[in-house]
Amino acid sequence: MNRDILHLAIPAYPIAVARVVDSSLRQRPVAIAPGLSDRAIIQAASAEAAAEGVICGMTVRRARSLCPALLTLPPDAQLLARADRALHKLVGHYSPLIELHPAGRLFIDLTGSRRLLGPGRDVAMRLEQELEKRLRLTATLGVAGNKLVSRIAAGCLERPGVCDVLRGAEQSFIAPLPVRVLPGIGAVRENLLLQELNLRRIGELAALTLVQLRLVFGPFAPLVQQRALGRDPAPVTPPRQSPEISSESFLSREENDTRVLSAELCRLVETCGIRLRQINRAAASLDLTVHYADGISCKQGRQLATPGNHDLLLYREADQLFRELCRRRIRIKGLRLCCRELEHPDRQASLFADAAPSLRQQALQQTLDQLRSKYGMQVVQRGQVLIA
Repeated sequence: MNRDILHLAIPAYPIAVARVVDSSLRQRPVAIAPGLSDRAIIQAASAEAAAEGVICGMTVRRARSLCPALLTLPPDAQLLARADRALHKLVGHYSPLIELHPAGRLFIDLTGSRRLLGPGRDVAMRLEQELEKRLRLTATLGVAGNKLVSRIAAGCLERPGVCDVLRGAEQSFIAPLPVRVLPGIGAVRENLLLQELNLRRIGELAALTLVQLRLVFGPFAPLVQQRALGRDPAPVTPPRQSPEISSESFLSREENDTRVLSAELCRLVETCGIRLRQINRAAASLDLTVHYADGISCKQGRQLATPGNHDLLLYREADQLFRELCRRRIRIKGLRLCCRELEHPDRQASLFADAAPSLRQQALQQTLDQLRSKYGMQVVQRGQVLIA
């Protein structure tokens, strides 16, 4: 059966999302760069900035020398998270088989939805219109029989729109394209192909035998030959869903005060703890993510010696994780705590578990849960939380 694979890509995704919130950024050269230093690295550049020579990986100083009118914005993880959720919710109406990629890219397998929604080309046009109408975002969409060619088709468009490749014509479609559009070629091998072997088009690369390709690509020759022929059997793989409880918060202003950050961490622990106890689960591991003011995010995990869901136990482990993770002298603007590997709590505590909460602490925790479930989380707060 011929597959219908759609690849959606939103150019300069962080800038496109920022322009939805602030319309004054439209038609202006904009770049995303963490911090205020001229040595900061450009993470994304708008089409207007790219036209002036600004590219990702360039320093802000170099970018401003090429484009004096360049406006730099810091990364906004909270805004991108909201945009991701809205985008995934919109696309989820078309197919359950969605493979998510960062920076506003995703694959959709429309094969099973063909009888309900029609050909992949029609679905892509409908999705493009709905994306612009509901989210005010524009995208390039490629539709083909596999993931490789649909991705290349979306990248061939110079402006937002839909590129539909006839099923069975994938090889002839990519044959006249330059070799650099093939994933995995890289700048070094591209120079080798262009300068030493004079191979400029994918069709010329596809004409080589496997023995000839091994001279350049070594053990990757079979994969390169497969891609040069426009073949890609890889399925669209949705993200694996693992049960977890998480809580995230962004501070009203960036902070480096340990007391304030510990208070915010305590709030996250209490939020996760009551949700764990409501579903009668205990966390065997914790993940903590720290969002810094310069746009950098650091993440670290910790395995618990004994799975638990008591606030005191969770906070002790989360606080230790926080002290191990925070090594940068940069203000923090957000925290995210995730409880993973959920298990049923042990009904009988270990005789040698000195760190386990006492019966009195468990009774107190149960009373707090009853009050908070009835009157809200703010009815009773720890003194540490009130510091912030």
